[in-house]
Amino acid sequence: MVVLNFQEIIEKIDRLEEANIILAALKFDLFTYLGKAERTSQYVSRKAGLTLEGTIALLDALAAMGVLIKTKGKFKNSSESYKYLCKTSRHYKKGTVFLKKENRGEWSGLIDIIQNGRKEEDFDGDDDPEFRELFTHAMHERSEIFSEKLAKIITRKPVGKLVDLGGGPGSYSAEILKKDKKATALLIDRSASIKIAKKLLRNLPVYKRFKFLSGDLFETDYGKQNDTVLFSNILHIYDEKENSILLKVIKKSLKKGGRVVVVDLLLNSDRIKPYAAALFSLTMLMFTKTGKTYTFDETELLLKKTGFGKFKRFDLGEGSSVIEAEKL
Repeated sequence: MVVLNFQEIIEKIDRLEEANIILAALKFDLFTYLGKAERTSQYVSRKAGLTLEGTIALLDALAAMGVLIKTKGKFKNSSESYKYLCKTSRHYKKGTVFLKKENRGEWSGLIDIIQNGRKEEDFDGDDDPEFRELFTHAMHERSEIFSEKLAKIITRKPVGKLVDLGGGPGSYSAEILKKDKKATALLIDRSASIKIAKKLLRNLPVYKRFKFLSGDLFETDYGKQNDTVLFSNILHIYDEKENSILLKVIKKSLKKGGRVVVVDLLLNSDRIKPYAAALFSLTMLMFTKTGKTYTFDETELLLKKTGFGKFKRFDLGEGSSVIEAEKL
């Protein structure tokens, strides 16, 4: 285990400065105003409606960090900042950008939640469709990292009738159906997410093997005699009791010998590795009513109590892992 010295601890804190610099640039759409051109600070200041003094300091800091390029007093996007952070780029990561801007302000409440606990009323009310749409785009952008590897794991065996619970953009299912030409998928999620999923998947050859169902995971009928259920990044949203309810419904929907595939940021028994999963525990404390990060052992115990067995574990990387289990 790596133990940080004092200077390294301070450097971790100082990254907050860098985060705020980039987030300020995103808030003021500086990457979009720069576009593909070289621009002066005066031009950016005028377009963004900012003070010239503040704009100069911000652009210089971004160039010093390597986010922008400065040449002879003018600024331009790097290939990366244009491609992913400029709104006019067809590769613009609008979901990821939205979440980073949104979460930055909310993380300021971490100290209060640790001190005083979660407030249930903060999670009451209907889901915001605009937030859900942008969140679904963010999940699609993140899934690109893992979709091919996950599909290889799942298609080791015939997939058959696949149910993708809370599957958001359907990116994982699409990759699975590309590899297993006989598989079909039922994607279940909120209506706002289903709307985005249909847009993202419509032009793919596998689209004709998809069915879509809007609804609450606790109330929706998943059908019977399914072969595979994908339970991806859902476990961490709920407590043990809620997850037990969902797993019982999943079991009921599966054929005997059918598989549930749990994808999540899962912890080792020491609860400090993988690194990303350990930090994600605080994300769940901040942004869910009852959720948390589970260990591999806790997850398998939940599955075992529900009637699953023959567990297999797989590493996806960046803290994400897979537990595959069969209905006994």
